[in-house]
Amino acid sequence: MPPGCCEMNIQLLPDLAAMATLLTILYFLRRRHLQEGVGLWIVGLVFIFLEAIAHFLYMPSGPRHLPMHVVALDSYLAAGAIFLLAAARGLFPQRLTLIYLLVNTAPLAAIETIYGLDLRNRALYHLVAACGLALGLVTPFFLCSTVRLRKAWWLVLVQAAIWIPVWSFASNQMFRDTAYYSLFVMYLTAAVVFQLSLPKKSLGKISIVAGFTLWSLVFLAHSWVSNNPQYVGVAAAVWDWQKFLVTIGMLLVMLERQVSCNEWNALHDQLTGLPNRRLFEDRLEQALEHSRRNGTRTALTMIDLNGFKSINDQQGHDTGDRLLEHIANNLRHAVRSPDTLARLGGDEFIIIATDLPSEMPASLLVEASTARVRDALKKPLQVGGRSLSVSGSVGVAIFPDDTTDEVLLRRLADQRMYQQKRQIPLPLGDAASLGF
Repeated sequence: MPPGCCEMNIQLLPDLAAMATLLTILYFLRRRHLQEGVGLWIVGLVFIFLEAIAHFLYMPSGPRHLPMHVVALDSYLAAGAIFLLAAARGLFPQRLTLIYLLVNTAPLAAIETIYGLDLRNRALYHLVAACGLALGLVTPFFLCSTVRLRKAWWLVLVQAAIWIPVWSFASNQMFRDTAYYSLFVMYLTAAVVFQLSLPKKSLGKISIVAGFTLWSLVFLAHSWVSNNPQYVGVAAAVWDWQKFLVTIGMLLVMLERQVSCNEWNALHDQLTGLPNRRLFEDRLEQALEHSRRNGTRTALTMIDLNGFKSINDQQGHDTGDRLLEHIANNLRHAVRSPDTLARLGGDEFIIIATDLPSEMPASLLVEASTARVRDALKKPLQVGGRSLSVSGSVGVAIFPDDTTDEVLLRRLADQRMYQQKRQIPLPLGDAASLGF
């Protein structure tokens, strides 16, 4: 419990109302914009809200004293473990992280409960600390061998950093420190893991990491403040800051993710995940500018699928969508990493290939580009025991060999693709024959 809390205080009601409001906003934002990990954030904040209720109901004596003290401490611990689980998503295997946290949280919960019940038996604390250290030393090696990791030393150091001080505090009958030091380690670890897992350029990340760091320092300073009553007022004033920093940070992260998602959707095809026409036009402009500056070549390859419409009509749109995804994946593996593969719509794809060798004849570049595309399209899709495949008409135009104008380059590649579709050959580099 925070320093100086003594009896149920009506002044805590505004803080409870503010916390409930932020939780409600976070919940409805999650319902509207589903995002991974946010559910765990909400569960963690529910435990923090439960601690706030216990704080509101806490009395220094009487029937509510011990239960509310235990609820408050264990709620803090449960929230810290849940926040750690949420922060570790994407950094560590989720199932192994959950096992690790459960194994280590159980003895920590025992420490919090023993202290919350006002038990001051040094041997009891030593027994729990010994069990916690033993579990903490064995579990990392078990988990690391499970995922075939060779080093578990850093996990062992974490366990030592938790349980050796807890043992020392208990030996010196500093029982309050055993409880609050455990919370300090839990919340400081959450701050570090959130720092590693959240995007670098994020205002929400700054708020979350600052909140958990402040939270950990509040727990660390708890005993000192309790022994220095002149600072109780200051401590009580800042006791809830970190809760709102973390909650507001999580709201900011959700909004930042949604903005990023909207930006991605605006520039990518929803079915295949490839760049759409808008992003393609920007990439083409950049590629041609790069070629002008460096005297290199850029090839534009237009692809139109043959036979896709009949498959889409006869087999259904779901099969057609699966075939498009299959083709997009094959083409994605056929292009080089610096090149751009985009879907212009329907069954049309386009490739921008940059920094092509200047010494190779244009005809060989066209031949190589066409061959890669056709090899990618040859790979069939297996649907319901049947093999589905399509061919493609391909048109290639090269900058600056064919033209130095962006519009003419696109038109030339498009014309060559349609000429091939009609099986009418079009001379390479003859822009004049197209009426340009």
